[in-house]
Amino acid sequence: MDVDKYEFQIGAFECTLFKDYLFTYDAGSFFSNVDPNELALALNDRNSDAKKILSPFVSLLVEKGEQRILIDTGVGSPSEPLQFQGHAVNFDGRLHRLLADADIDPASIAHLILTHFHPDHIGGNCDENGSPAFSNAIHWTHQREHDFWKSSQAQELPALFRYYIDTNILPLDQVDFRLIDTKEAEIVPGIHTIHTPGHTPGHLAVLIESDGEHLLFISDTWLHPLHIAHLDWRTVHDMDHETAWNSRKQMLELASDEKMLVQSFHFEFPGLGWVERDGTGWRWLTKT
Repeated sequence: MDVDKYEFQIGAFECTLFKDYLFTYDAGSFFSNVDPNELALALNDRNSDAKKILSPFVSLLVEKGEQRILIDTGVGSPSEPLQFQGHAVNFDGRLHRLLADADIDPASIAHLILTHFHPDHIGGNCDENGSPAFSNAIHWTHQREHDFWKSSQAQELPALFRYYIDTNILPLDQVDFRLIDTKEAEIVPGIHTIHTPGHTPGHLAVLIESDGEHLLFISDTWLHPLHIAHLDWRTVHDMDHETAWNSRKQMLELASDEKMLVQSFHFEFPGLGWVERDGTGWRWLTKT
């Protein structure tokens, strides 16, 4: 879908998905333990390129009355190219331009939920001056996420990750930053986080509920519809494969059993659909 934003309703919540950036991943990084021939056939069956995966980076704005909650902030606009997957990439995230076009003042955001600290989810945290862009918002993430990225373990990861932590997490010491240490937590009535570790140690999904309607924002619990159809297919972007498998299964069971609308961050924009049981597994149904 070639649009920059998508608006929809979940009960009393007005929701807007913003397409911050469109990136091309190497297919092998999305499916690291799959035979290349089997993978090529599976992607061809979906009319997808066997070598490249097109993926949007998104942010979700949830509004109820005058209250505004933002989930993730895209990849941002670094001043120089950054190395990723062996290439120099000029990231140019559009979230702040899209918010301005929608007459959304960053100062009006009451809560900012950061599902995890990968670059495509935190890059818009700060403005061009390096100051927190959503300075009035209560910032939320999981305790384990915060602790990991400030630990010596994170120092061993590629420089790209360190750059984003230095420029988009460390400056948040200036704001009201609250760390979640439970499996589930209520941010505001009707919006809860769910700890879904594996992709990263403190990875979060977000459940939005109102008037009997649900939206499950799964962030990077899975990255592609084939991860739903093939639960054992791994991605190099998960830090702990066994834990990620368990989180993926948990979210698939929740979404399918409760017939929840799901937002899948890396799926073709707007990434909305449902999962349903298919024999002993699941399949993805795109919202049309």
